Amino acid sequence: MQRLRLGALALISLCFLIYITRAPKTTTVISAHIGKTYEGVARDSTFPIKTKTVIYPSDPPEPDSVWLRGSVIVKFDDPEHGFTLPPTKFGLVSFSDWKVVTITTSPMLETLPFDQLIPLLDHIQQMLKKSGWMPEFEGERHSWFKIENEADRNALQSLLFKQAVSAALLVPQKYGMSLIVKCYARCDERDPNTARYLIDVSVGRDYSSR
Repeated sequence: MQRLRLGALALISLCFLIYITRAPKTTTVISAHIGKTYEGVARDSTFPIKTKTVIYPSDPPEPDSVWLRGSVIVKFDDPEHGFTLPPTKFGLVSFSDWKVVTITTSPMLETLPFDQLIPLLDHIQQMLKKSGWMPEFEGERHSWFKIENEADRNALQSLLFKQAVSAALLVPQKYGMSLIVKCYARCDERDPNTARYLIDVSVGRDYSSR
């Protein structure tokens, strides 16, 4: 039985990886990182930044934010700590003084059942680990999501019926991130087969003391 479960999880992971590497032809890319200039983001992105920008009515006017719509890949293009998220249909890139200050997105095109959420969450965590991101706090609280075995996954699923669960990550003295998982739809039924989940990713400056 354990082998069957592991085999099923491996198959789901394979299907997920095929999905994220075969994004629709209409998918665009936004290439940004915290501190990158507005013109640099517009230059390096295929998403139509300049036509989608909300302008702040200052004197002179300057870019305030860009809302992502359609199927968009968010590429955090820091040369050392960068990562590329799966396609999304929601995201917000905020600017101040013509530079990126925050990036917020949900790296998925739709809410997912728990058994499909886990491969996505594992993919994101492994990618961030390889790029040098680490937990802001030591110990259990706000660390990486524990999803390696069935007991850990069951514990996470039970907790998500009560509250959103977050991991506070950072690149010390450079970037900070909130990686959040939450039950989004049909949560009050408390049925693992019908509940649907979301992952949120929010990136900004590291304001920790590390």
